[in-house]
Amino acid sequence: MRKAKRRRRRLPVALLAVLLLCLALRLWGFHLVRVAGSSMVSTLNDGDIALVTLFDYRLGAPGRGDVVECTFPGRDAAYLKRLIGLPGETVEISGGRIYIDGAPLSEPYATGPAEDYRVTLGPDEYLVLGDNRPESYDSRAEDMGPISRKDFLGRVRFVLWPFRNID
Repeated sequence: MRKAKRRRRRLPVALLAVLLLCLALRLWGFHLVRVAGSSMVSTLNDGDIALVTLFDYRLGAPGRGDVVECTFPGRDAAYLKRLIGLPGETVEISGGRIYIDGAPLSEPYATGPAEDYRVTLGPDEYLVLGDNRPESYDSRAEDMGPISRKDFLGRVRFVLWPFRNID
């Protein structure tokens, strides 16, 4: 009888602990996003469900080529884009190719030609672009521009549905 009472008292505590753990993982660990739009085709397609880890950029620096979830200043929405330019770099798109400080960037993930563009990034500025360059609303737009480190929400790790690895 005592064991049954102890078990009944432990159950609410265990359920609360599980709830708090799930909440902590959601706030600081990861979350799921549903892809809306075609700016990241064929890496991410409209309707895909992707896992975003939230701790990557709290623990380390964003890296070129990362697929990131980010915000743009003055906008409420979150966007999924690829990190192309890092602070202090000059990024140029010419003839459909991207050059970082004059050196060509290999982009097997990019689809479609991009219009010519050039920017020199400041000390806390990052250039993010969609992989589907003709269809992407990204840092090249005048009302979007480069983002800062605080604008990174997380890193897209892989697509959960339909399953395919993007990392």
